[in-house]
Amino acid sequence: MTAETKTLVVGDMHCKEELVLPRVDAAVEALGAGRVVFCGDYVDEWRSNALTMRDALDFFGDWVRTRRAQGLGVDLVLGNHDAQYLLHEPGPGTHAALYDEVAEALLALGVRAAVTVGTSLVTHAGVTRAWANDCLDLPEGADAGEIAGQLNALLDHGVKISLRMLATAGPGRGGYELPGPLWADQGELAFDALPGLDQIVGHTPVESVDLWQVPTEDGLHTSCHLVFCDTLSLRRDLAPLGDGSMLLVEGRSVRAVGGEELGLEPWGPSARDWMETFVLPFLGEGV
Repeated sequence: MTAETKTLVVGDMHCKEELVLPRVDAAVEALGAGRVVFCGDYVDEWRSNALTMRDALDFFGDWVRTRRAQGLGVDLVLGNHDAQYLLHEPGPGTHAALYDEVAEALLALGVRAAVTVGTSLVTHAGVTRAWANDCLDLPEGADAGEIAGQLNALLDHGVKISLRMLATAGPGRGGYELPGPLWADQGELAFDALPGLDQIVGHTPVESVDLWQVPTEDGLHTSCHLVFCDTLSLRRDLAPLGDGSMLLVEGRSVRAVGGEELGLEPWGPSARDWMETFVLPFLGEGV
């Protein structure tokens, strides 16, 4: 894939793969996208259980393998929920009995800590300046590819201390460390984004794909942008938080793509109908 390949970026699916991926297929066909990048958090929907988790992962794995075999580029970025299974440690909504199954499934699909799309770095939650200064060894003027390489080296190192460096949480998400690439909240990233870098993230639910210009210390806007793509998440009562829009990237050009443009049923009614018909009867009572 080249930097100019039309790329579709998809937010956090949280066990809704059977609902989301047909919409992704429709977008790929309508837009002529040659690559799809997922922003992480493939597991742990509210009140999910072993059955719904396994169904979602099986469906996702089959889809990824089929689409790759058909020539579509497919990249998976690691989310904070996913990382708990690699760490074998409990987190929000983690199903401890599935530690090995989830970790093996995601690693088999080639999950990464970061990828690049055009000029942008894609991680689950974003790279802040403070975290990068503390945890990376970046040369002056490092580009998205160099940063992604160092983030992936932490994942590939294969020891918990390296993975935990990616998974530190700041006050915005109830932690006491520097906000890391799997946990940084939208406000933490916007306040202290790594300078000179376009970033695309999921993690923080938004109503629609949201593009922010990175401000300088004097309040002026730079040419760098942050794009937030978590439009697929649900509230605790399983009502949709966002509009299900996705991001289309061509080089440095980015724009939101909604269901109306693709001729799809609006995300809200579609998500509610699907949950009531195919999911709610099988959900447990916990998170």
